[in-house]
Amino acid sequence: MKNNPQSLLKDELIKKLHQNSVSCTSMIVTLFGDVVSQHGEWIWLGSIVDALAPLGFNERSVRTSVFRLVQNDWLTTKKIGRKSYYCFTEHGRSQSERAERRIYSKSDVTWNGLWVLVLNASINEEKVDGFRKNMRWLGFNILSTGLFAHPSPDRRSLDEMLIENNLVSNVAVFKASSDDVSSKSTLKTLITEKWEVPKLELMYQSFLDNFRDFALHTDVNQLSDTDCFAFRLAILHEFRRIQLKDPDLPPELLPIGWAGFESQDLLQRVYKQMIPGSVSFIEKHLFNAHGGMPSPSSNFYQRFNSAVN
Repeated sequence: MKNNPQSLLKDELIKKLHQNSVSCTSMIVTLFGDVVSQHGEWIWLGSIVDALAPLGFNERSVRTSVFRLVQNDWLTTKKIGRKSYYCFTEHGRSQSERAERRIYSKSDVTWNGLWVLVLNASINEEKVDGFRKNMRWLGFNILSTGLFAHPSPDRRSLDEMLIENNLVSNVAVFKASSDDVSSKSTLKTLITEKWEVPKLELMYQSFLDNFRDFALHTDVNQLSDTDCFAFRLAILHEFRRIQLKDPDLPPELLPIGWAGFESQDLLQRVYKQMIPGSVSFIEKHLFNAHGGMPSPSSNFYQRFNSAVN
C-alpha cells in the first residue's frame, strides 16, 4: 500500500513543529501577520481554530493562546451575537509590520561602512529593560554600558520604536565609521562574538536541513489547498523565528557562503509555489463577520520584492 503524499506532508510538518517546540501563541501571531492582515484584518475565532488544526494545534490551546494575546495587547476582540472576532491591536500591527519589513523586503543596498550608535542618555530605570529588549529585537547590540550599535539598521523601525515608547528625548543617535585596518579586524571579531554569528548560522542551516529536500521533492500539484496553506504557514513561521533573532548584518560582515541567503531564497521559492492553493483555502474555509475572508490586498503581491504574483 502506497503512502499518501498529502498525509506524509502533514505528518512531517507537525513533527517538525513539535521538534522545535513551536508555541501556539507565536503561531497565531504568524497567522495574523502573514494571513489575516492581508485578508480584511478580522477573523472569526472558529477560523483560527480551523487554520491551525492542520498543524496539530487543538481548540483548547488556540483559545488559551488567543486569550493570552488579548491580555498582552496583541489582539483586540469584538462579539457579534455569540461569535467572537479578532484583529491586531495598534501595538500588534506595528510589531508585525516591522517583522514583515525584515522577512518580505530584503534590502539590496550596499553598506556604506557607517555604524549607527544609540546612547542611553537618560532613560528611566523602569523603562531600561524594555528599551534593551526592543534594541535587541532591532538587531542592535551593546558595545559598552548604555551604548548600542548596528552597522545597517532599519532606521524607520528604530525611529518608530523610540517614538512609541516616548524615548526620543532620552537617547542620542549618531553615526560612526572606522577607516583603520586593525580596527576593522577587531570589529569583525567583535561582531562574530557579540551577535553570535556562528549560532545564528546553525539555525539557518537547520532550517535548510528541515525544508530544502522536502521542498525539492514535493509535487505541488499533488497537494490539497489545506496542505498548501499548512506548508506556507509552517515554513514562514520557522523562518520568522530565526529572522527575528537575526541582526540583519551587511554581507560584508558575514562569513562567506552565509546560510541565511540560501534560506531566504528557499522561503521565497516555496512561498510563491504555495500561494494559489493557500489563498484558495483561506477564501473558502476561513471567515470573518461578513462571510468568507476577502481576496488578499494589493500589498500582498509586493512581498519578496514582487516575487509573488
